[in-house]
Amino acid sequence: MDAFYYLVFGGLAAVVLVMELSKTSRDRVATSSSFNAFKNNYLLVYSLMMAGDWLQGPYVYYLYSQYGFDKGDIGRLFIAGFGSSMLFGTIVGSLADKQ
Repeated sequence: MDAFYYLVFGGLAAVVLVMELSKTSRDRVATSSSFNAFKNNYLLVYSLMMAGDWLQGPYVYYLYSQYGFDKGDIGRLFIAGFGSSMLFGTIVGSLADKQ
């Protein structure tokens, strides 16, 4: 089964690579240097935030296991947390932007 995932990932990566390399100069958007600086700063901070979130996962898993939750319950808790963030975070984010 792992080989299947590697095959699908490799195939999709190849498709993206071909699409990116086949762009012409007409397809590319000219951006200012200030926008590129903002984009790079944003990506750096976002990457650090995602790395911190990724690093806390094993600790939260261990905490739940110490409270007596089994593997299935922990999985459902993670799914519920990410699902609620996906739904309510989008709504709350758009409401916060309007204020």
